[in-house]
Amino acid sequence: MRTIIIGGGKGCKSILDLTKGTFLKELKLEILSVVDINENAPGMLYARELGIKTLTNLDLALSIDDLELIIELTGNDKFLQELYKNLKPGIKIIDHTFAHVFWDLVNAQDEILNQFNELQKLESILKKEQYFLQNIFDSDYDLNLVINLEKKIIRSNKQFLEFINKNQSDILGKSYIDILKSLELDIDLEDIEKNITHVIETKKPITSIRFLRKPVESHWEIARIPIFDENDNIYSILIKWHRITEKVMLMRQIEQQEIRFKSFINTAQDWISIKDKEGKYVIVNPVTASAFGKKTDDFIGKKPEDLLPEKIASLIKKHDEEVIRLRQHKQYDEKLTIQGQERHFKMTRFPLIDQNNEIIGTCTIGRDVTNEVLLQEQLIQNEKLAALGKLAAGVAHEINNPLTGILAYAEDLLDSVPNSPELKDDIKVIIRETLRCRDIVRNLLDFARQDNPVFQIIDPNMIINQTLSLVVRLPQFRDIKINTIFYDKIPKIESDPKQLQQVLLNLMINAADAMKLKGNLTITTDYLKNKNMCCISVEDDGPGVPENLIDKIFEPFFSTKNTNGLGLAVSWGIIERHHGTIEVDTADSGGAIFRILLPASNKIN
Repeated sequence: MRTIIIGGGKGCKSILDLTKGTFLKELKLEILSVVDINENAPGMLYARELGIKTLTNLDLALSIDDLELIIELTGNDKFLQELYKNLKPGIKIIDHTFAHVFWDLVNAQDEILNQFNELQKLESILKKEQYFLQNIFDSDYDLNLVINLEKKIIRSNKQFLEFINKNQSDILGKSYIDILKSLELDIDLEDIEKNITHVIETKKPITSIRFLRKPVESHWEIARIPIFDENDNIYSILIKWHRITEKVMLMRQIEQQEIRFKSFINTAQDWISIKDKEGKYVIVNPVTASAFGKKTDDFIGKKPEDLLPEKIASLIKKHDEEVIRLRQHKQYDEKLTIQGQERHFKMTRFPLIDQNNEIIGTCTIGRDVTNEVLLQEQLIQNEKLAALGKLAAGVAHEINNPLTGILAYAEDLLDSVPNSPELKDDIKVIIRETLRCRDIVRNLLDFARQDNPVFQIIDPNMIINQTLSLVVRLPQFRDIKINTIFYDKIPKIESDPKQLQQVLLNLMINAADAMKLKGNLTITTDYLKNKNMCCISVEDDGPGVPENLIDKIFEPFFSTKNTNGLGLAVSWGIIERHHGTIEVDTADSGGAIFRILLPASNKIN
């Protein structure tokens, strides 16, 4: 099948290895390309070693002719949902949920054999023939038959007689083969002869299993046991039929329950793992293993510190020790950095206790709540903006009138004072600072007003050009080179041109300030087909935004430039009312890059 792999991590490298061997010989895959935004991902490097084409552009990969299959290994459920939406008819997907699932099979036959071997150990050595007969024949519920070396019946217990519905006198001295011919206990005569001969020659007991379907399903363990005289010579053989039907049925139930348990563990989307008291993994489901780029077998018998990053392993050990000490379950909010991404988890841990009330290990069930945490943070930000907007409006209106009076009196005072330079300079300071306060008030009112956008169907490239026509005339852009990279076929958007222009102007002025009025400013547009979003990027080659400030720059009144700190907060609110988002990141040049994502319009202008 003509195939592409999306996601160039370790899982990709493993699949490429599989396609080289004979493991997937029934599923012939023709790997056309490996796609990942990171050109140096392990799978991308390995693909290039194998001569397989690598791409960083997903749209280009999806446009490959006669594409039949996509193997998606990103681990991103949201990306997977979008991929399904934009998939061409006829193309199949093997997604990350099933790409790393390996079942731990249990060898039922070996377990049954072990049980049977255990039963053999329970057979005791009979000390005396009379004691043996007295106890076994009177109290044993198995079917017992004793034959001599001529294979004639010399004894039987009452359970055997009741089973064949005969008296002792009816069978004594007769060939046991003739008696067994009428039964369904042991009708393989060739097997009977072979087993009896083996006991006589080796002087050792032998056990076999018989499965009978009629009249009802039954299972028997048949033992042939040599009986010795005082000279250690065999003089008779005890044949015991032990019914194990109930045990076999119970083992079947246990096996079925184990299969159901493993099925539940392996198909669950939550993280599930079990460790013994020493902290070694006993069970790990595929979701947990694949999150760290490993297989389930990689974990078994090992401790977290043997496999996982030191910080994560230390946290796991600390919480496991706590639930063991408390002997009760406990829920933790854990923030883990996995494969370079910060994820939030709700982890429930509890001790495992045996029938003697002793702790034998711990179990962990975790759920990835990253999306919920981000949504909650966004909700808090929105509530903060709304509350501050109301406060700002009230404060701005209250102080606006006094400022107007101060400014008017100061300007009159400047014209009427005597020829005193020092006094005039002081009054000018009052006027300058009053004007600065008035600008702050105006920004507060802009922030608080949050006017509803008047939407129009418009080309985003045109809005950028209109904004640039204003920017190039500003003195702070005199020594800044502005580069534009426009996507010609970008869809139109529903936007309020004035508000969007305000956002772009604010980002460009911030970029100019960051570059200290000298450098390169790049404006880029693109269309993200998988998200149906138009992207406008504003990139500078300044010092960039420190990582510890990225989460704060959109907060009202936060500023690193001694300004009022409302520009980005206002921009955030405008883009949110446009049903879009603003992202900030570090550009390849080391500067800052702001990306505005806005929904593409499906309406016709």
